[in-house]
Amino acid sequence: MNAIDRLGLLAELDHACCELNHGVGTKCEDYPAADFIVLPFGHPEDMVTAVASRELVIPVCAECLQALMGEEWTLLYCFECGASQWVYRPLAKNRYRHHIMWLRGCPDCTNKFGGLYFNDFEGVVAADVEFVTNRRIRNAA
Repeated sequence: MNAIDRLGLLAELDHACCELNHGVGTKCEDYPAADFIVLPFGHPEDMVTAVASRELVIPVCAECLQALMGEEWTLLYCFECGASQWVYRPLAKNRYRHHIMWLRGCPDCTNKFGGLYFNDFEGVVAADVEFVTNRRIRNAA
């Protein structure tokens, strides 16, 4: 993300609301955005360089930001429809170690599962998920 795009997002921060799931019966207007998650989409040019053709930008509130930075929650996020679901790791049947799991299709939008992507790439990419205010999600070991 270049500096002009980053500045534009920071200017929109006052009017944005969190787009993540806060439970049944909640309104996004009740959760003002505190930051944006920025996920570049693209392809690797070689082992060192990646080309980002576009970026997914998701506004998040302070509460969701804190959950993403901690070790208790994992966010499941669908690329196709933008649906999200939180998983509380201590009570989950599976052992989740990623902060965000990106889904290509979910039961809400399709009956065809297109894949699962993670926010960490075992050190190949130094900055895989970024926040506009330069916070990074620390990868779980």
